[in-house]
Amino acid sequence: MTGPSGEGKTTFLRLLLGITQPKGGSLQLCSATGEIFPINAASRKLFAYVPQGNTLFSGTIEENLRLIRPDATEETLYRALEQACAAEFVRQLPQGLKTPVKERGGGLSEGQLQRLCIARALLSDAPILLLDEATSALDAETEHRVLQNIMDANQHRTCILSTPRLTPLEACHRIYYVNNDTMAPITLADLKAKFLFQNK
Repeated sequence: MTGPSGEGKTTFLRLLLGITQPKGGSLQLCSATGEIFPINAASRKLFAYVPQGNTLFSGTIEENLRLIRPDATEETLYRALEQACAAEFVRQLPQGLKTPVKERGGGLSEGQLQRLCIARALLSDAPILLLDEATSALDAETEHRVLQNIMDANQHRTCILSTPRLTPLEACHRIYYVNNDTMAPITLADLKAKFLFQNK
């Protein structure tokens, strides 16, 4: 999902989470078996969400990860870190998983924080993963690896990515363009043409 800033991408994700209510109509989820679920606070457990900005709390990396899955083994934590391309830098830290982080992740780079937040979301095993500009601080190669790892790790998980950039959309199976509070499907080729036209 892409489009100009301020056009409703984050609002759409908040609607899916049941945080924001639609002004009219209703929202529903349909499973692969055709089962219908209304979207409300109760359906929030179906989603793992990585919002804009990084929400790490004061404590260790391990404690931040265990907020989602308290009973996770160290092996499970590192598996999630591997998928988020974060395991290598965590292992290189003097205290590894026991490394303390300040509130809001002080002491780590923006890219490291994003990868830790993605790893934490992956620990939930929720069937739907929402990434709201969650890879914006990553270089193109790392971003591609993270998104590919997510898709390879669980073929049954749906990942909805919100981004204003073209590069991460190359990993997506479907692309929707959000503009003027409307959402419409678009091909990557048409989207590239639109960006080129807008940047002239």
